[in-house]
Amino acid sequence: MSSYELYPYQKKFKENIRSSLAKSKKVIACAATGSGKTKTFLSMVKDALEKKTTVLIVSETSKIYKQIHEEQSDCITIGDGVKFVDIEVGKCYVAMAQTLVRRPFIISQFQNFGSKLLIINDECHVGTSTKLLQQLTDAYLIGFTATPDYRVAKHLPLLYNDIVIGAQPQELLEGGYLSPYYHYERQAADLSGLKKDSKGEFSEASQFDAFNKPKVFAGLHEDLEKYHNKKTIVYCASIADCAALSQELRNVGFVVSEVHSKNEQSDIELNQFTHGHVDICVSVSVLTKGWDFKPIDLVILRRATTSLALYCQMVGRGARVMDGKERFTVLDYGGNASRHGLWNFEFDWAKMWNKPPKKKKDGVAPIKECPKCFLILAPRVMTCPECGHTFETKEKEYVEGKLVEVTESYNKLRGKYIADLTPIELADYAKITNKKPFAIRVAKAKQDVLFLQSFATAMGYHSGWVKHQDISEPLEFYNIKIK
Repeated sequence: MSSYELYPYQKKFKENIRSSLAKSKKVIACAATGSGKTKTFLSMVKDALEKKTTVLIVSETSKIYKQIHEEQSDCITIGDGVKFVDIEVGKCYVAMAQTLVRRPFIISQFQNFGSKLLIINDECHVGTSTKLLQQLTDAYLIGFTATPDYRVAKHLPLLYNDIVIGAQPQELLEGGYLSPYYHYERQAADLSGLKKDSKGEFSEASQFDAFNKPKVFAGLHEDLEKYHNKKTIVYCASIADCAALSQELRNVGFVVSEVHSKNEQSDIELNQFTHGHVDICVSVSVLTKGWDFKPIDLVILRRATTSLALYCQMVGRGARVMDGKERFTVLDYGGNASRHGLWNFEFDWAKMWNKPPKKKKDGVAPIKECPKCFLILAPRVMTCPECGHTFETKEKEYVEGKLVEVTESYNKLRGKYIADLTPIELADYAKITNKKPFAIRVAKAKQDVLFLQSFATAMGYHSGWVKHQDISEPLEFYNIKIK
């Protein structure tokens, strides 16, 4: 098995996982898209095999399954056509969750290993492997993901006992491991008609209606002319939308690769994008995970999503660093940053992976009054049943084609060192990135009450907050340069 020289942050992540695993046995390993989760867990696999521990790597997508097999050719694959395998001590096995769950005899062999089996579950926020893992409860389990969000992954607390947080986007940006990030939202599509399907995602049909409009395409055409540098990936909501947009772009002279499951030439066209003369790739979800192409410096979200995981995965495709690449840009047509926050926002995954406590309902239910007969009604009622009065629907303010830079406030901080920020700038940094504990440490390290008071005011903290902060002892912190 190949060995990898891990970065310092990966080594720390690995050690923290091992420590938690010893105590909790079943652990979520959370680190940002682009942080090298695969290399981290393959390093852990190598260590396990040296101790004669049997390892099972579970994937939920064929792309990641193939990637792992290619990187570790000595792992034994349990593919779709494989009906029987003798599971041996100290060997590594790679399987698709959908395939292995239909192989009860192979599962029974893994069950016999008990706690001498280590399972690596890639993209564990996806629930595909749940039924399989519930049959292997005695094994040690590590689930890797960038977005362990209970709201859409309610299986997580059923399978895992603890979480280890690794490097997040902002830390990797500041360390030079990921590329600086700029994000714009173009308000060209009318998103008010978006409807959700049974899974809570915006439906393909409603997205097709929203984005396949001349004014939306005109905005995209303009943006491709203005922002296109090296390589561009455009994400659409459906295959139909992908095909329609590809044809629109070709009609006005762009050369594009169209990559989706119904295009028989997808592999050829993807190769033309990654190794040839084509600089624009139009795709759907097939290229959102398990696919890394460093030259991408423009990510276009020509779709809306309710999924924080999908949003982070799409944006993360542009984050890889390489020589000559100074930044990557996101053009967001679906209001995704407004919906989820900036990609470099530090989410509280330590709380988000588990079921949140139920909020107590305070006060009385909201009501409204009919202006004609004064009947008290629920807010959702649009026609008064007593007099027939119809309430007007307030339309959302809409500016056609407006381009808004949602990283504008962050741009004012770029190039400055954290120790040189004013109290207001430090508060802005804390709010934008959600690295509040780090910002508080920097503020306290000044050992200056006036600085701390100004910082607290900018953060909106209670007036008594400063009194509870001990600034008598000097504090150390890494004086990062904001990128």
